[in-house]
Amino acid sequence: MFNSLYTPRQLNWNRVLLNAFWIMLLVHVINQMYSSHSLLPDLIILGTVLLLECIYKWKTAFSEISITIGSYFISSLIVFFLSENIHVKPFFLLFPLLVSMIYLRTTYLILSSTAALLYTAAVFGTTMDSDDMRIEMIMTVSIIVATLLTGLAVIRRGQDLIRSLETSEKSEQDLRIQNIIMDRLSKIDPLTDLYNHKTFHEYFGWLIDHQQSNPFPMQLAILDIDNFKKVNDTYGHWVGDIALRQVAATILENIGADDFAARYGGEEFVVILTAKPLEASHAIMDRVRAGIAGLPIAEMEGKSVTVSIGMHDFQDSGSKSFVFQKADDALYEAKKTGKNKLVIH
Repeated sequence: MFNSLYTPRQLNWNRVLLNAFWIMLLVHVINQMYSSHSLLPDLIILGTVLLLECIYKWKTAFSEISITIGSYFISSLIVFFLSENIHVKPFFLLFPLLVSMIYLRTTYLILSSTAALLYTAAVFGTTMDSDDMRIEMIMTVSIIVATLLTGLAVIRRGQDLIRSLETSEKSEQDLRIQNIIMDRLSKIDPLTDLYNHKTFHEYFGWLIDHQQSNPFPMQLAILDIDNFKKVNDTYGHWVGDIALRQVAATILENIGADDFAARYGGEEFVVILTAKPLEASHAIMDRVRAGIAGLPIAEMEGKSVTVSIGMHDFQDSGSKSFVFQKADDALYEAKKTGKNKLVIH
């Protein structure tokens, strides 16, 4: 009830009801001016509305309950001070019921209706000396009860709509989460948590196209684990998977936020380095190479794997296949000339 995290829509309803209080005060002031009655009730109502405005501004969590209580207090004052010649004055007691409906609060509605019926009984209880007064009381009570029953139906219907909306929003949220998960699964290699082959080609192609209108430094590096078949044959494929994960983790530890790493396939990885000169990219990839070579794998009796790396520096021209071929040629040279080394073409 006293949740301070009100939504803008809830705050808007509070504002609307406070505006309605100001209108009721204005109508009552005009009536008092024409009937030449005391301005005391107007001052009381004014003080009440100002108090509600203060609560609305500085104690938002209590706005709902205070406005509900205020609606009954103001309605009771109006009914009490209005001229006896105004036969519709009991209907001001319906205002708290309407407020309760707006807030969709069954408890508020029942309490407001009970208060209205008790007030009606108190007012008419001393003036039941004529058939007209009895009829007027019966009609007033009937209208209050009818409003109560209608209000309960309105609140029930409103709550049903809210539950339906919440269910719909939850389903939509679940669908969005599912789409995000599916999108991630379609882009990420599940073993290494790097991007996969397909995503690499999509991103690399986009970068090559982007270079035409907005050139920037870019290098492509291809890494291949040396003698990986021997690792699988000697220690088993599950140990090979451990080696792949450690290589991927070392790559991620050393590249920057603007760089891109993917598992190209098998024991082969690709890294796209951007927004840095060739010397900086060379240093990064050499740290990757040295880090992998110096990282023992417990499941391999403390031995480590090594990688050979081929790199190509993009020079504002060349197709995706051309750039990839140049880096692959450099990798072939690294493999051929001793492995565990980095070659740049």
